[in-house]
Amino acid sequence: MNIYKQIVISILVVIFFVGGTVALTKTFFNGGVSADTLRLDEQEATIRAINRATPGVVSISIFETTEKEKVKIGSGSGFLISADGLILTNKHVASAGAEGKSEYKITLYSGKQYYAQLIGKDPIDDLAVLKIFDKNLPYLELGDSNNLKVGTSVIAIGNALGRYANSATKGIISGLGRSLSASGNNGTTENLENVIQTDAQINVGNSGGPLINLEGKVIGINVAKDNGGESIGFAIPINKAKPVITSVKNTGRIIRSFLGVRYVTITPEIAEEEKLARSTGALIVVNDKGEAGILPDSPADKAGLVVGDIIFEVDGKKINEQLPLSAYVNQFAPGKKLGLKVQRGTTIFTKIVTLAEFK
Repeated sequence: MNIYKQIVISILVVIFFVGGTVALTKTFFNGGVSADTLRLDEQEATIRAINRATPGVVSISIFETTEKEKVKIGSGSGFLISADGLILTNKHVASAGAEGKSEYKITLYSGKQYYAQLIGKDPIDDLAVLKIFDKNLPYLELGDSNNLKVGTSVIAIGNALGRYANSATKGIISGLGRSLSASGNNGTTENLENVIQTDAQINVGNSGGPLINLEGKVIGINVAKDNGGESIGFAIPINKAKPVITSVKNTGRIIRSFLGVRYVTITPEIAEEEKLARSTGALIVVNDKGEAGILPDSPADKAGLVVGDIIFEVDGKKINEQLPLSAYVNQFAPGKKLGLKVQRGTTIFTKIVTLAEFK
């Protein structure tokens, strides 16, 4: 066989494997993958991810019954996390009405509707769990939010503006480890720590819906947007919700552990302004409402911690903006023992604490 025939046969083999002469032309003769091919791959991956996730995304309508009629008082989004009907959403969505007086109507992508039971609201993060009663329901697969990268493509899905169900917007992760205070329409305020920033449009009504990657896996729960800018939205990392999900599946309620400190995460700016001995860690403080930095009879209180202490390591993990104190503590159940490395003035010491249940 001469060399010309060998080349022709090799080209034909490549054509069969890549699925067409267009792909061959762009990669074989141009020496690389074209921009058009990359865009097509990204578009197909986006469509697949949306199609995979959308059946498990739900619209939530909240009603209250007055003396004369049932009135819709709020709406939001959520997503199924189990085949038997567990739904993850935001606490501020579930808190739209008066405590104990709200009814939750769930609409699936299929159009099927249910009334849901409120399982619980997370006392720490802006999360809540609802339950509808059925089986073999479509649910979303959870991803891993611990190793996210800025620039990763993501898609937000939800009930935009309370009337455009299963709307999808695409963008990238534009920041990580953000901390902010978010105010809801019902007057509630949530302190959000270590959240994902994205330029995927998150509109009113998207709260509680999933932020997914191009595999269709949930990496965040859409929670807020900054009205002061364009395309600045935020999502709670899914790994922060996993202890809540595990607790509900194992016990039927949300059980959270706590250390019992109020703190600020130290940044270089805070360290310089307050003339601190360290530029990272958790500085125990009295908050702006004058509430104690150490909760009475808490694990921190029993360990002898005081306002002004800096917790800079937990179990050998350095506490900083990427790993805030609460992000580490909240992944464990009550009863877990943690080793804290603390600086007080020029003295460094270690304390062993046993986490208590948040009541």
